[in-house]
Amino acid sequence: MEKVRLLLTLVTIAIVVIPIVGMLLAYQSNLVGLFVPPEMTEMADGLMGGDSIDGSGIEPPTLVGEPEYNPATRTFSISFQFENPFPMDINIKSLTGNIECQDHGFHLGVASLSESVSIDAGETGILTVLGTWTEEAISHFETLHGDEELVDAVLLDFAVDISGLQLELGEGQMEQNIQVPNPVFME
Repeated sequence: MEKVRLLLTLVTIAIVVIPIVGMLLAYQSNLVGLFVPPEMTEMADGLMGGDSIDGSGIEPPTLVGEPEYNPATRTFSISFQFENPFPMDINIKSLTGNIECQDHGFHLGVASLSESVSIDAGETGILTVLGTWTEEAISHFETLHGDEELVDAVLLDFAVDISGLQLELGEGQMEQNIQVPNPVFME
């Protein structure tokens, strides 16, 4: 009876362990591929400036229209046109980042996507980004940009959620030069 129990235990262990070991051996050169679908890896490579299907990576979004500013809430909105380079539909669920003065490297505030945007494969969609100025930013605008209606700034340090794939893009990755409304000039 003990021998049968031992044999059944060994068979049970073999049934569980052998397929797991087989999968690990099959994916030994790419363990991430065992858990992440190839489409998601391709999206991440494209976002990080790597090769996408057509070898071009991702083009930065294009500014559409003029920025709008609300002095009561110290917020502004900017719209961008973005072409989906992926061979699948995407849903940009969230996007957040920092805004810095391009001339002085001064932190002006934060920006985020106003609402999630779905873009079909190869199509173009509009992303509306909302930004909020800090008190320090208002002082910066007053002292160093008091006579400028629009100020050169950079959107950087993005955190983006595209179809459930969450990426953090650090310094030098997908930075976006923009002109933002000067709140001092707008009041």
